[in-house]
Amino acid sequence: MTKRAKRKVLIAAGGTGGHILPAIALGHALEERGDVSVSYLCGERPVELDLYRRENIEPFVMPVRQLGKSVTERVRGLYAAASVAWHCVRLIQKQGIDIVVGMGGYVSGPALLAGILCGSSTVIHEANSVPGKTNRWVAPWVTAVAVNFPSTASQLRSKRCHIIGMPIRKRIWCGSREKGIELFRLDPRKRTLLVVGGSQGARYLYHSLVASLPFLDKPAFEDLQLLWSAGTNNYDELVRAVDELQLRYLNVKVVPFITEMEHALACADAAISRAGASTIAELLATGVYALYIPLPSAIYDHQRRNAEELVRAGVGMMLLEQEMSPERVASRVEQLFADAPNRREAVKEAGEIHRMAASKLANLVCEMPA
Repeated sequence: MTKRAKRKVLIAAGGTGGHILPAIALGHALEERGDVSVSYLCGERPVELDLYRRENIEPFVMPVRQLGKSVTERVRGLYAAASVAWHCVRLIQKQGIDIVVGMGGYVSGPALLAGILCGSSTVIHEANSVPGKTNRWVAPWVTAVAVNFPSTASQLRSKRCHIIGMPIRKRIWCGSREKGIELFRLDPRKRTLLVVGGSQGARYLYHSLVASLPFLDKPAFEDLQLLWSAGTNNYDELVRAVDELQLRYLNVKVVPFITEMEHALACADAAISRAGASTIAELLATGVYALYIPLPSAIYDHQRRNAEELVRAGVGMMLLEQEMSPERVASRVEQLFADAPNRREAVKEAGEIHRMAASKLANLVCEMPA
């Protein structure tokens, strides 16, 4: 009996971890099936390549660029996108790709266009409550559309739209509190507030949070510790700023980067975070009630819309950056810890769709005609 050849899937995802990590989660779910061969496509920025290489993945690379705002920048961007699409056509033909999946980032659009031109099946996943311009353009032409938020489906012109949630890596909800306490040198007797700023716009957020720490440095919070992922660019500055406060009761543990996020989430009693879709999914999937501070410069203000969905569902709090003051942040943290124990089960229930999302999207991809 002739063994059936593996179907070849190309997952296009670049830009930030918010696109790349869900793409990797999907890739793992596809590879678990055993009848699929997965390859990845991203841009050439070191931050993109680093995210893949941490997972021992060597992606195909294309020199993509943002379209820009001026006429000249847009013309150059469109020319570059057309060139990348042509190179993607050649890649798809050479590798014999059966299915192209666009998970976001500037590389996603040219890859999907190439897949359509080559007659491959094409699937897009829209992570945010407000769909991006590329996904709005290609939605009518791809084979299938998958979305994270139910409200997104009506904004995309597609007859085959599936609500599947946000793919996250399986290990995210398998962390160990004991391992996290050891890894981050935390006090097991204290409550832990996890602070993560995402890959964009963290500096202003962190300065605002530092200013609020003296208002939390009181006996009522001597059982509270912060595990703060600063990012390598902000680490030294943030450590100095915290040290200068000479906090008496509050313990703040600043780390440059959290690679084993699953253990940090297992330690967290609550969190402060931006409202990127991937981070939201990981927090919900692990039952962590959070105060979301949306990135105000996010395109289409999608982070605010993401956070509003959670507030309506009662599984998160929101504070806009322009409304932040040291006193207000401290007050919200007090409220966060007052509410968190009672919200944990509801948060975890809301996260169930995300725990299943990678396998659901993998099933959808494998239903596509070759």
